[in-house]
Amino acid sequence: MRKIKTGIISAGLCAALIASGMQMGQRVKADEAETTAMETVTVDTKDIETQVGDVEADGTEQLGQDPTDLLSALLLGGTVKRSEPTKEETVYVIADAEGGAQKVIVSDWIKNVQKSEKLNDRTELANVENVKGDETFTADGNDCVWDAKGADISYRGTTNKEVPVGVKITYELDGQVVTPQELHGRSGHVVMRFDYENKTKQEVTVGGKKENMYVPFLMLTGVILDDDRFTNITAPGCKLINDGSRTVAIGIALPGLQENLGIDPEKISIPESLVIEADVKEFSLAMTVTVATNEMFGNLENLDIKDLDTLSASMEQLTNGMDQLCEGAGTLRDSLKTLQDKSGDLESGVVKLADGSVALKNGLAQANTGAGQLSEGAGALKEGADQLKSGADALAEGVGKLADGTAQVDAGAAQLSDGAGKLQAGLDTLAGNNESLMGGAGQVFDSLLATAEKQLKEAGAEIPKLTKENYASVLDATADTLKKGAAAYAQADPQTAAVYQAKAQAVAELKASLDGYNTFYAGLKNYTDGVAESAKGAESLKTGVDSLKDGLGSVKEGATALKDGADTLKGGMKDLDEGAAALKTGADSLKDGTGSLLAGADQLSGGLGELKSNIPALKVGVLLLYNGSSKLADGLNEFNEKGIEQLTQAVEGELQGLIERTRAMGSLSAEYYNFAGIADGMKGQVKFIIRTDEI
Repeated sequence: MRKIKTGIISAGLCAALIASGMQMGQRVKADEAETTAMETVTVDTKDIETQVGDVEADGTEQLGQDPTDLLSALLLGGTVKRSEPTKEETVYVIADAEGGAQKVIVSDWIKNVQKSEKLNDRTELANVENVKGDETFTADGNDCVWDAKGADISYRGTTNKEVPVGVKITYELDGQVVTPQELHGRSGHVVMRFDYENKTKQEVTVGGKKENMYVPFLMLTGVILDDDRFTNITAPGCKLINDGSRTVAIGIALPGLQENLGIDPEKISIPESLVIEADVKEFSLAMTVTVATNEMFGNLENLDIKDLDTLSASMEQLTNGMDQLCEGAGTLRDSLKTLQDKSGDLESGVVKLADGSVALKNGLAQANTGAGQLSEGAGALKEGADQLKSGADALAEGVGKLADGTAQVDAGAAQLSDGAGKLQAGLDTLAGNNESLMGGAGQVFDSLLATAEKQLKEAGAEIPKLTKENYASVLDATADTLKKGAAAYAQADPQTAAVYQAKAQAVAELKASLDGYNTFYAGLKNYTDGVAESAKGAESLKTGVDSLKDGLGSVKEGATALKDGADTLKGGMKDLDEGAAALKTGADSLKDGTGSLLAGADQLSGGLGELKSNIPALKVGVLLLYNGSSKLADGLNEFNEKGIEQLTQAVEGELQGLIERTRAMGSLSAEYYNFAGIADGMKGQVKFIIRTDEI
C-alpha cells in the first residue's frame, strides 16, 4: 500500500468501496475459515427494551439524537458549517411489515446562523407544528415567513408525497413465500429479503451524451432478532451484534449505484439488497429501521482527477480518507457510550411521572362518581349545613393553593415542581377534612334517626333504637303493622281504619326522608374516599414531575378545572343554610367541575403514556449505533488493508469513464437537498428513515 500524501477523499468512490469492500472482506474471511461470512460482537445491554414508537425529531444538533446525523458523521466527518441559513430535513416513513408506506412525517430544522428576525421558508407540509418554540409564521400558499426573532426554527408536519426511496421486504418459511400475517407465530427456517428501490432517475450528460441516472442514496438497515426465537442466523454482507439476549443485523445497500457508475458486477458488486436467514421458533419481529441519505455524494461533482496519471495520487488520497474515517469512528463510539449511559436517567423520570398521572386519574374518577351520588342525595338534605360548610371552606382553600401553584406552569419546568407541591399540599388539606365532613354528616344522620325514633315512640310505636343499618327494616315493619290495622278496622270502624292508614303513610314518608339522607351520606363517603385517593396520586405525581422538562400544559387546564369545581362546591355548601334546593344546584355544579378535571387528567395520562412508550426507542437506537460504529471501525480497518488494491485492479482501464459518471452523479446529488420544500437560495440537507411495523 502506498504511503499517505494528501488529505482529500472522494465520497463517491468511498461509498462504492465501502459497499464492495464489505463483500470482499467477507469473501476473504470465508475463504480462510471456510465458514459463513459474518462476524458477531457481544455487548452488555442490561434492561434495554426493543419497543420502538413513532419517531419524532426536535431539530437539536446533539450527537446521538438523530440516527441519520450519526450516519453522516461517520461517513463524512460531520455536518458542513455554513454562514447562511440552512434547512436540515428528516423524513420519517411509517411502513407496514412489507415496507409499504402508511404515513410520512417530516421534521425540518432551519438554522438561523445569522440570527435574523425573519426567515423565509417554503413548505408543502400539512399540519405544520412548531416543536421547539412559540415562533409563528404567515403563509402565502407554500411560501411562508417565520417570525424567528433570531432563533432557530424546528417544526414538523405531514405529507402524502411519495418518498424517493423505499424498501420491500419479502418473507419465506421453509421455502414457501408467506405474508407477515401468515408468518406470525410459526416455526421453521425463515428467509427475510430486503430489496431497496431508488425512484429518482433523471437525465444527465455523461461524456457528451444524454442518459438517465439515479440520485445516489446510501441505505442502512437494522433488524433486531430475539435469541429466544432466532438461532443459526446468517446474513451475508451484514454485521451481526449480540447483547446476550438479542442479535442486531446491520447492512448497507446503494440502489442504482451499480448502474450509475457502469461498473461490471463481476469485478465489483455493489449491494442493492440484503438477505437474513435463521431458524425460528414462533416467529415474532419487533420492527426494522432503514436510514437513507445522499449527503455523502454531494461533493462528487467537483472530483479533481484529470487523467489516468493521477490514479496513484487519487488512491493515496482515498487511503488517507479511510484512515480519517477509522479515527472518526473511534471518537463517535466514545460519544455514543456517554449518551447510552445517560439515557436511563431520562427514562426513570418519565416512568415515575406516567405512573403518578395514572394514580391521579383513578382517584379523580372515583371522586367524580362520588360527586354524582352527592347530587342525587342532596335533594333530601335538611340539616347539618354548618358541619358541611366548614369542610367545603377547607376544600376551596386547598384547591386555591393548587391553582396558584399550577398557574406557574407556563413559566417553566422548574416552577412546575413547585406547583405540583402545592397540589399535594392542597389535596392533603382536603383529605385532612374528610374525617370532619364524615363526622358532621354522621351526626346529622344520627340526629335524624333519634328524632324519628322519638316521634314514633310518642305515637305509641314499640320499636328498637334506630340506626343507619336497621332503620329501613324497622320502619317497613312498622308501616306494615299499621296497614294491617287499617285493613282490620276497614269494615267495623272506618274512622279508626283511617287513623291507622294515615299513620302508616306518615311512617312511609319518614322512611323516604331518611332514605334520601342515606343516599346523600353514601355519596359523601365515596367523595371523601376519592379525595383521599387523589392525595396519594398527587404525591406520586410530585415525585415524577421533577424529572419532566416540558409537555405539561394539560396540568394547568386540569388544575383550573379542579379549582372551578371546588369553588362551585363551596357555593353549594354555603347555600345549604338556605335549603335543600340550593344544595342540589351546588352539587350539580360540583359534578360538572370534577368531570372536566377527570377529562383533563385522562388527557394528561394518555400523553405521558405515549411519551413513556417512546423512551425505549431512543435507547435502542443509541445502542444500535454504538455497537454498529464499533464494528464498522473494525471493518474499515480491514477494508483499508484489503479493499483498496483490489479496487485499483478492478477499475484499471475504466477510470476516466468512472470519473465522468461520478461527477454527473455528484451533480445530481448536490441538486437533491430537500423533500418537502425549501426557500429559494437556501441550502439544505435531507435524510429518510423508514420504520416498519412489528409482526
